[in-house]
Amino acid sequence: MPPRTPSAADPAGRPRSIRRRLNLTPAFHQVDMMGVVHNVQYFYWFEAGRMQIMEEIMPLHDAMQLGVAMPVVENQCFYKKPVRFGDPLVLLTEHRCLDLWEGRMVFSHSLVHRKLKTEMACGRTTATLLELASGRLVKTWPEDLWQHYRGLASAEHATARED
Repeated sequence: MPPRTPSAADPAGRPRSIRRRLNLTPAFHQVDMMGVVHNVQYFYWFEAGRMQIMEEIMPLHDAMQLGVAMPVVENQCFYKKPVRFGDPLVLLTEHRCLDLWEGRMVFSHSLVHRKLKTEMACGRTTATLLELASGRLVKTWPEDLWQHYRGLASAEHATARED
């Protein structure tokens, strides 16, 4: 297991994060009879935000070569205000980088109305890393993958990016 070192934290001792932004506009097929975005859609959006980060940490092709998967083990969503067809939204997704592999990765999500500057929903997704062949929890990452993960949280990459 990689040793615990302060390099995953900034000089002030705070954990570094990977943050990503995703602009969204609800489509007609995503709303219900009342014109409000259906509750399940938020989880699709959270998945898109999480996958932005996961594709940088471990692209699907690399995960397949390693024989691992990162299944979601917990999903939460708190609906604060109704989102409607055509609302201009931005999804902010953040992952606080780990100094030591804890068997899970947590992603925080905030869905904000771009014009109103109001948080419409927020949530959290937790995933783990499993070996596909055995179904067992991965207790250590390959050293090159771990170094890549930690490098993503460097000051150069820790700023929010718009896609």
